[in-house]
Order: sequence, then structure tokens, then C-alpha cells
Amino acid sequence: MVVPITPGAGASFICARLAANAARESARPVWLFDLDFGANPQSTRTRMNGAAYSADLGAERFWRTEPEGAGRLALRKVDAAPVLISVFERDPGEVRRVTFASAPAYWDRVRDACGLALIDIPCDSPAATALCADVDGVILVGDAKTTTRAMADSLADEIEHAGGEVLGVILNRAPEQATR
Repeated sequence: MVVPITPGAGASFICARLAANAARESARPVWLFDLDFGANPQSTRTRMNGAAYSADLGAERFWRTEPEGAGRLALRKVDAAPVLISVFERDPGEVRRVTFASAPAYWDRVRDACGLALIDIPCDSPAATALCADVDGVILVGDAKTTTRAMADSLADEIEHAGGEVLGVILNRAPEQATR
């Protein structure tokens, strides 16, 4: 799971690059779950083709909609790589609210179905703490200009308190250091 510490930290970019690099190294497809269900930025900036595959997987889902059953999570193949990106599909006005909940059996099925699953979480989303105990680890992403160590420590503590394991922090846009 990739979680931004501050808005605009570049977590979605990092997640997309991790997916592309992993796809080149793996014999199995990479799945990138975009949990910004309102905008789905991962899918809107990527060329995708072919059929949509249901991300339901026959297990208890990690997302709930009001009204129940409104919208669906689909996986679509990226045009130039063995990467599938999730898209939350719904008719305008169909979904009043989306919530996230722990669903370990769902993520077990995902692990069995692909080479690597990456989860792109929007900043301040409750999905981070709802799902962190179900995944293998969390990478925090900060912006060198706006993120403080205290902010990173606070989010790491929140995730660890919810049962997640923080694997590390990527500090994006750090100034280059001159080497001697």
C-alpha cells in the first residue's frame, strides 16, 4: 500500500512507477488498485484496452457502497504492460457513499491471482487505516518541501496502531546533494 503523507506528495506517481517496474520483472501481472473512487486518476492518465474484469473475486469486499450494490470495482488492462488498474464504475448519482473495511480473505485472493498488488490510497483517506492490517506493508510518501518528520511519524504511528506495518518513507522531490 502506498500512502501520501501530505496532499500532492506524489504517491500516485510512485505507485504507478512501482507497478510498471514490477511488471517488467515479473512473469505474472501486476494489479494496481486506485482507491480514489471519485476521480480514478490512475486509469484516466493511462491508456487501457480490452474488457473489464470484475474485481469482486467472490470474497468479502473491502469496499461498501450506499445503496448496497451500487457501482462496481473493475480491473482494466494497461495498453503497453501486464498491469491491470482498478476503476470504480458507477452511473452518475448512483452511489451516495463508499466506505472501506478490513477484508483479509479478499487480499488473500488477490495475492493468489497476481504477481504483485499495489494499492494507491488518496491523502487522508480512511482506507489507509481500514486496510493496512490486511496488506503486507505500507510505504509512506512525503514531499520534501511540505512534509515534516513529525507528520511522517504521526501517520506511521496511526497505521501501526491500526495493525499495519510501515516499510519505509519515500521523500519525493528532495533536493540533489552535491557529492565530493
